[in-house]
Amino acid sequence: MNILRLAREFKGIVFASFCVLLMAGCGGEKGETPVTPPTPKPGGGTTVKPVVTETPVLPAKDFRAVWVATVLNLDWPKSKYDEASQKALFTQYLNKLQELKMNAMFFQVRPSADVFWESQYEPWSRYITGTEGQRPSYDVLRWMIDECHNRGIAFHAWINPYRIARSGSATVSSMIPTKLVKRYNNCIIYNPALPETRERIANIIKELLQKYDVDGIHFDDYFYPSLSSGESMNDDAEFAKYGSKFTDIKVFRRAMVDSMVTKVQRTIREVRPSAVFSISPQGNLENDLNQMYANVPLWARKGWVDVIIPQLYWSTKRWFPARLTQFVTECAGKNKFMVGYGIYRFDKSQNSQWNDDDFYQSNVDLQRQFTLAYGNKKVAGSSLYRAQNLLDNPENINKVIAKQFEKPALLPYLSLLPEVKPTAPKNVTVAGTALKWDAVADCYYAVYQHNGDKKEATLLAIVQTNSYELTTNGKFFVTAVKKNDNAESEVSAIVEKK
Repeated sequence: MNILRLAREFKGIVFASFCVLLMAGCGGEKGETPVTPPTPKPGGGTTVKPVVTETPVLPAKDFRAVWVATVLNLDWPKSKYDEASQKALFTQYLNKLQELKMNAMFFQVRPSADVFWESQYEPWSRYITGTEGQRPSYDVLRWMIDECHNRGIAFHAWINPYRIARSGSATVSSMIPTKLVKRYNNCIIYNPALPETRERIANIIKELLQKYDVDGIHFDDYFYPSLSSGESMNDDAEFAKYGSKFTDIKVFRRAMVDSMVTKVQRTIREVRPSAVFSISPQGNLENDLNQMYANVPLWARKGWVDVIIPQLYWSTKRWFPARLTQFVTECAGKNKFMVGYGIYRFDKSQNSQWNDDDFYQSNVDLQRQFTLAYGNKKVAGSSLYRAQNLLDNPENINKVIAKQFEKPALLPYLSLLPEVKPTAPKNVTVAGTALKWDAVADCYYAVYQHNGDKKEATLLAIVQTNSYELTTNGKFFVTAVKKNDNAESEVSAIVEKK
């Protein structure tokens, strides 16, 4: 028995020694993760295996837009009616947006019941060719949208819902039914109280969404008109016909605008749910409610609009701080909330009355506005009015804009519908200096540098193809982002380039 026991103990010692030697050869010091050597690739280079799993923190997304106004030729095409000049000007704007790391635009495609596409409802815009109803020599919207998307810039179609003309004496196109028209001293509009008006606006938006892959539909602040002194809204007949449920005509008017807004939302959801619905009301809730009859806080509470962007066109010495607080409190409901900045007001040549005002005298005030807005966690982005001022750069505002948008940022997911993330990129590898991964259908990609476990990563680039040329060593990962709504995947495996 003693001999057998000694034999068993001897075998145990040999086996234990073998295990120790084996572990020493495979793992190094205690607790160190085994390292898998790179796999040789044909033609040179190596495929680097994913590193140990860590959890990066993604940097904040930011919507950085500009309004491009076409009414009165303000920003585009500036009375230049040949294709080459129009494309050159639009390219200037795109170059400036990229230079400032901005990622979206609201382009005015329907300024006054005239449109930038072939429509069965309204004529070609006079602002493209100089003549209302004249077809341009190229597909303006298709070219613009493609140019934006090729550069990773979102294209939102800016529409004025009711306005037909800026003068009460203007001639109205024969395409617009006379029974829908309402004339005032300073403007002509579609009658907001008529069900046919709501149906027409919804059909125009449906037509646009079916023809073009715009990223969103955007309304500005014009709903019921601002009247001249002593002028009446002249809608007693409509109130008598459609307002039986209301005792107050002002409440009735708001309900008419509400009905249009909800019908537009339903239309967008039915035709292309991924398209964002945004509205930029006046930066004065009292005026919105009692002059425009736009009940913006109600829209926010009900979730009738994806994004609300008040036009806070005042300095920090006046109303900007108070109005920002008021809008965030009352209009940052179910919707995403952003701030509209009046950078045009830095250009004193545009309005002599500002020269006697100490507001907007230097770009310092724009920096104060950015600081106040982005200091609030409910603010998801910015829009600047307007594009020409980015080129003119009054008071060197671009220095402040460039500082605020110093790092690139992904567009956020803006829809109120549940976010459906794409699949994370697979088979992420480094071959020499090339970072590559498997393509994900209908996505573009965000390339990040990993800065450590639970630390904020650095967004290096936003690319349209499934590869990226690395210029430095380090750890990297990729996400896929859906082209139609900017939903971002979970992170890929993290790989290292040495």
